[in-house]
Amino acid sequence: MEAVVAFPGVRASLNYVAPWSARNRLYVAPGAHLTTTEYDPHVVTIANGRPRAGEFSLDENGFTFVRHDSAVRDFSDTAELDGTYTDEAVSLVKRLTGADLVVSEGWVLRRSGTELNGAQPPAPDVHIDLHPDRAPGVFENFHAAQGRPGAAFRRAIYTSLWRAFSPPPQDSPLAILDYRSVADTEGVANLLLFVPEPPDPVPDTIEDEQSQPAGTVFTYNPAHQWWYFPDMHAGEALLFKLHDSDHSVAWRAPHTAFRDPGAPPGSRRESVEIRTMAFFY
Repeated sequence: MEAVVAFPGVRASLNYVAPWSARNRLYVAPGAHLTTTEYDPHVVTIANGRPRAGEFSLDENGFTFVRHDSAVRDFSDTAELDGTYTDEAVSLVKRLTGADLVVSEGWVLRRSGTELNGAQPPAPDVHIDLHPDRAPGVFENFHAAQGRPGAAFRRAIYTSLWRAFSPPPQDSPLAILDYRSVADTEGVANLLLFVPEPPDPVPDTIEDEQSQPAGTVFTYNPAHQWWYFPDMHAGEALLFKLHDSDHSVAWRAPHTAFRDPGAPPGSRRESVEIRTMAFFY
């Protein structure tokens, strides 16, 4: 891995998975989540990516920063997210990836603070939303669901388009890990269990764990190079890879929310992310 030159940013604590964590699960319910994963927090430097915003690319770094004006008037309006914003996101991802087909998997609203109003809280750990072992099946099943019998794709990319729409500054920005600083062998499975409400008590075992959806969580590595883009607004977005079937290029970008120690009291973060599958024939 090549050395990466850092620009001044912030020092903040990130939740890495503890090496001794034995039961890694994330239960996701409407407006809430529960994790059984044990964390090992580390204070790291998160460099300010704005001075190099135009240099980051999907195939080299695993992410790209774009300026993109949306026609959405209210990002809290689910009808606008289902219609206008989904259409915008699909078009933008298709343009940025050059894919032949891009299909939305859906959007997620997140809010910091205590008044979530049905949204999810910011994701609190260093993670990716898909584990490499699950990726081939996820791509095949999603592609088959598009009604393209007999069609075969040569490459598929799973992405997240992330946008903050609350006024800057935000108390919980998104930190993103430069692919060039993370080894392909890093990461352990974290089961993703979608439930009506978080379980109480948490069961000791899960039937047929290998068939359950799973993300990836990461242990601390001092070589990791973190970036963020302070004071993002609704006219900007980050597109980053959750998985690329082509491993000859950057194929993922671990990420996490973090508490900005310099954010003034009362600031908060509202964001929307929309995940897409991009297929190449």
